[in-house]
Amino acid sequence: MNDPVAQHPSGRSGRTRPGQGYSRIQRIMALVFTAAAAACWVLVAADLVVGRPAGGDVFIAALNTLAAAAFWWMTVTSRPR
Repeated sequence: MNDPVAQHPSGRSGRTRPGQGYSRIQRIMALVFTAAAAACWVLVAADLVVGRPAGGDVFIAALNTLAAAAFWWMTVTSRPR
């Protein structure tokens, strides 16, 4: 029958290790939020150069930075040992 733990001809089981896919998603999200935070801080700098109020952009940049830091922290602490 269909045994979910049965070995494939390649010698691997059909299952992934626990947390393997989740770690990859965390790493991708950390990269996405890091890029977004960097772009937001560039926008804040441009706002200051042009003389526009940067309050809202600073808020969004801070939130993106916080999210990036949280995802990097989760990525580092969830690595298999």
